[in-house]
Amino acid sequence: MTTSFSRRDSTPGTRKAAPTARVAHVYLDVRRKVLHCLNDTARQLAAEGVPFTSGDLAKRPLKNLAGDVVTSADLPLLRAYRERGAREAVFVLPEADDRVWHLTWHAAPLSDSHGEVVGVLGTMRMAPPEPDWGVLAGLAHDLRTPLQSLRLLAPLLESRIPAEGAEMVQRLAAAAERTLAIGMDLLDWCRSPMQIGRPVTRTWFALTPFAAALVAEQLPATQKKNISLRTDLTASQGWEVHSDATRLGRVLANLLTNAVHYTQTGGVELKASWREDAAGKRQGLVLSVIDTGPGIAHEEQESIFQPFRRGKGGKESDSGGSGVGLAVVERLVEELELTLEVFSEYGHGSAFELVLPMKFLRRPTAVSEPRP
Repeated sequence: MTTSFSRRDSTPGTRKAAPTARVAHVYLDVRRKVLHCLNDTARQLAAEGVPFTSGDLAKRPLKNLAGDVVTSADLPLLRAYRERGAREAVFVLPEADDRVWHLTWHAAPLSDSHGEVVGVLGTMRMAPPEPDWGVLAGLAHDLRTPLQSLRLLAPLLESRIPAEGAEMVQRLAAAAERTLAIGMDLLDWCRSPMQIGRPVTRTWFALTPFAAALVAEQLPATQKKNISLRTDLTASQGWEVHSDATRLGRVLANLLTNAVHYTQTGGVELKASWREDAAGKRQGLVLSVIDTGPGIAHEEQESIFQPFRRGKGGKESDSGGSGVGLAVVERLVEELELTLEVFSEYGHGSAFELVLPMKFLRRPTAVSEPRP
């Protein structure tokens, strides 16, 4: 497969910074009908066509939070002048690439000694939309209850069904346990959105059965789509990894789920292999999620890691994906101090390679390796 290549890792400074807020200060001279930009940010946003006045709306329309189109009568600068009082508003500015911005306005009129309004001072903050943390916290809390019930019911169910169904119940219990941990992470994050989630908790655990169990969770989906699901974990046999099992599980589960989701024919494989330097010294263990899906164009291999962004292959497959999974993966990879590399070409499938450095690996027992 001819491939493009994109590297994403935990080295400081290599991760693209999240969009940050930009604050513009402007002054509307109502006598001369001139808008003055009072700082560099205001001048930059004006040059980018961000609407400040009614004349700008024809070029870049705005909407309010209810989804209605904003008219010149709604603009805070004009309202503050017309109504002789301070006015605030929040508008939505859509981008061509499906992103949106929130424009939060505060405008206040300035009067002369005779009480006549001579101008309006305005401050506009342009930033990504903020989630409703209270609503999310409530959802996370409500999600925890049924998952805890499922975790308790799984062992009871396992003891009452025939032996051939026990393995399926074990998979169900493992998925419920992992989902509950994700829900707890979400709840912690919503309670304190300006802080990082729970700290990374590293323990030593066997890598091969851990990875194999995650692959097994995908079996019903691949059977339903009539695509193959394979593993080649020979290289990881007998090795343990020092990591956060919940976070590492989320990374691999997201990569596997995406691969299965977007693959319509062919199959998906999880493969373990060693990465070596020029002298043959091992640098790390690579867990590769390989699929025969639509592939990712080179110019899209950065943007797919942004929330709600999907490549054209994903859109054309009409698979209904939300485009959130890889954004989650990128954050978790950074937290775990790992490296994720993408090898893909549009129309020819993809390979996502997660590199586990040697400092996080050990071989606790002597296990003979198969000869090449």
